[in-house]
Amino acid sequence: MIDMINTRAKLFLAALLSVCAVVTVTGCAAKKETTLKPPPPDANPEPQLATDIHERVKELSARAKEYSDGCNKLPGRNAQDDRAQTTQQFALLAQILPILNGPDMSGDFRQQLRIIESTRAQLASGTQDLSIEPTVDTGLRAAHRALAGINQRAFTADNPDIARSLDAMSAKVQELDGTADAIHRLIASQAFKNSAQTITQMSTALSGRLGQEQPK
Repeated sequence: MIDMINTRAKLFLAALLSVCAVVTVTGCAAKKETTLKPPPPDANPEPQLATDIHERVKELSARAKEYSDGCNKLPGRNAQDDRAQTTQQFALLAQILPILNGPDMSGDFRQQLRIIESTRAQLASGTQDLSIEPTVDTGLRAAHRALAGINQRAFTADNPDIARSLDAMSAKVQELDGTADAIHRLIASQAFKNSAQTITQMSTALSGRLGQEQPK
């Protein structure tokens, strides 16, 4: 009887040690996996702005001219050309707006930037068979809201012309509802041109404050 009890005790002890070993190995493996797991990427990285205000305004002047030149090419020769140029304009907006706004970005402004970047990405990667009108409309509305916010914070007091350009842009954006194809491309091009005028006026005002000359 004693031998039987000893045998059972030994078997129980062996089983217990086996379970502990499995738990220890599993725990180590899980710990190792957690340690090696890479951190999640930043879904919305911060725009990289030059620390010197003069450098930022110089960059803004160059990008504003590039944007204005691109707007003058709209509407494109055909739907495909117009889509490519529109995509580039939204890419430039994603660069220009943070420079205009400066490093202190509100949550609303960041949301508009995300919409503009999403618009650019959808136009660049979406199938050519799908209508792009709703995507363009959304991006232009976001651009107008971002520019209107910047104007309210930084320019309203000393440059009423900017508000008039924004009003013209807003009117064209509203006209986009219910339009398609060539008519939509034409009205969108006018909204882009109004935004380019707004950006140029803001860039000129900032350069004037710093005594910098606009690029020819």
